[in-house]
Amino acid sequence: MAVKVFSFQSCPFCEKLKRYLDARGVEYEVRDIELDETAREECEKISGDLAVPVTTIDGKNYVVGFDKKKIDELLASA
Repeated sequence: MAVKVFSFQSCPFCEKLKRYLDARGVEYEVRDIELDETAREECEKISGDLAVPVTTIDGKNYVVGFDKKKIDELLASA
């Protein structure tokens, strides 16, 4: 399962999401949309916006924001 988290460093919800994934033992790749133009473009293409965090699972499904229920559902189905 490939999990990506689109975020930026001073985003409190992004940090909360990363701590949650760490606590669940989920490995993920962080894509910083402030420092990486490619990540910013990819994030906007996925969600149609630059609101973060955006979490993708296997490049198919995504969650905008820190929605534990939706994240757990997608992780369980991956």
